[in-house]
Amino acid sequence: MTADDIIQECYARFCSAPYQEIQNGRAYFFSCARNLVFEHARRAKIVYIDTSLGLEAHNVADTQPNPEQNFSSRQRLDWLKEQMMTLPSPCKDVFILRKIYNYSHATIAQKLGLSLRAVERHVSRGLQRLIEAGQSLE
Repeated sequence: MTADDIIQECYARFCSAPYQEIQNGRAYFFSCARNLVFEHARRAKIVYIDTSLGLEAHNVADTQPNPEQNFSSRQRLDWLKEQMMTLPSPCKDVFILRKIYNYSHATIAQKLGLSLRAVERHVSRGLQRLIEAGQSLE
């Protein structure tokens, strides 16, 4: 299909369309041309990325983690979750609200009825216990 064929087909569709539905003739014509090009490409089964472009020469690496890395990360997250659940109650609640839900210290203090200093202390202690638990694994 040549450009002249596309233009001729657009004129034919333009003339056969109900004129009451066309609000912008120019926009209608160009959208018709675009759709015709897409239809032609589908019918011709055109491959847009060709090996002749030499993309394999660029040696683009896959940035996705491999299955082993995914599994290892999942294990570490599960371990961290288990360790957080072993923290004592007020410390655990404060730590989860701060580190998981990203609440501010003021919001946590108001929500749990604690002072700002107590919230800071619980976050610090929770973090320290998790660090110690992680060091005991090594």
